[in-house]
Amino acid sequence: MQSLEGISLGPAGWSYADWRGTVYPQPLPARFDHLAFLAGQFDFVEVNTSFYRIPSLKLTSGWADKTAAFPAFRFWLKLHQSFTHERQLDRLMLDGFRECLQPLEDAGRLSGLLAQFPYSFKFEPANLEYLGELCGHFRAWPLAVEFRHQSWLEEEVLDYFRKNNLIWTNIDQPQISQSLPLTALATTGDTAYLRLHGRNYQDWFSGQGRDARYDYSYSAAELGRLGEVVARLRDQAKQVFVSGNNHYKGAAVKNLLQLKEILLKRRLNGRMHPSPWGSGRDN
Repeated sequence: MQSLEGISLGPAGWSYADWRGTVYPQPLPARFDHLAFLAGQFDFVEVNTSFYRIPSLKLTSGWADKTAAFPAFRFWLKLHQSFTHERQLDRLMLDGFRECLQPLEDAGRLSGLLAQFPYSFKFEPANLEYLGELCGHFRAWPLAVEFRHQSWLEEEVLDYFRKNNLIWTNIDQPQISQSLPLTALATTGDTAYLRLHGRNYQDWFSGQGRDARYDYSYSAAELGRLGEVVARLRDQAKQVFVSGNNHYKGAAVKNLLQLKEILLKRRLNGRMHPSPWGSGRDN
């Protein structure tokens, strides 16, 4: 499969029942492995499981084993929700999370960690202090930090990220109230991160559940615009990771493959360099 130098694409998660018949065959063949199937199509995967419970050593070792046929395939693990949503730094939880990373790290498969904070987590001194404390516990690994509230989009915060070698997570999400807008910012020269959540305005804050929130498929025009954002990020960092989190019924997989085709065509046509839009804010 043709690759994009400096650009890695991957879905957020892989264990979804609604992917059968869209991403995965239905019925599933005997001994079908979902993770190995995705590793044959993408460069990395975001692990969502770790947000809900800390994976066992057996589980993370299994992930490395199942993708052994794809040595370039990588993992990003989302931090447990107790760290980001409950803002608790329990010693046993911290130790357990760090321990579960070891098999992937030993196999050379761990690209980094993702700290996803909720919309309610706003920029204020106490929250910035908490962020620093949390990052201190995971300083041994590249750490991408995602905010969903626009109050964090301040030069003071970006300077803090650069000083502490934190990765600013650019996100595409519905623009409702004080939601963080789409940006094209890289705060380290090594890694840039972009997460695609979809634009389901109607159900984003409806409380109808995860599937409803991420039920969205990007249009060709929207993917073209996102391709420009990826190009701008690639101009700032050695490696750009693009995660598809609009997972419902496999839309993320479809859209990432479409985005790859767009980026490949632009590269072949010599159009990978972004337009001079000025700042890193995609206004």
